[in-house]
Amino acid sequence: MTNNIKIAREKTNMTQKECADKLGITLRAWQTYEQGVSEPKNELLCNIADMFSVSIDYLLGRSKREQTTIDKLASEFNMSAFEKKIFEGYVNLPKEMRSDLMEFLHKAVAETMEESSDTEIETTDCGKLEDDARTPQEKDAV
Repeated sequence: MTNNIKIAREKTNMTQKECADKLGITLRAWQTYEQGVSEPKNELLCNIADMFSVSIDYLLGRSKREQTTIDKLASEFNMSAFEKKIFEGYVNLPKEMRSDLMEFLHKAVAETMEESSDTEIETTDCGKLEDDARTPQEKDAV
């Protein structure tokens, strides 16, 4: 854990003093956590993980890697593995391809909505035609 706390701090370009101040602890307490002399209590460990946007498992050395932004989003939005894979694929596309894909999706949605509304209009028009095709006696009978 000691190296991971230090690594996480250094990746954010924060000083030990800034970390201690942000967490409301003494500089000496922070230094003891980084050096492995002592370990933070659970609540403080959660705050450290939140401060660096990493998992507690990462800080404890149970996970070799930091949680990626995609992992965080997948967790936050309860994405299935399939949805996460699609999102990762989209994010990994070159910007131009992402733009083309979004344009395609917007057009497809617009066309589908237009077709859907055209079908409703056709149904309505057909209904009017049927009304007009009835004889006056049929209209009176209703």
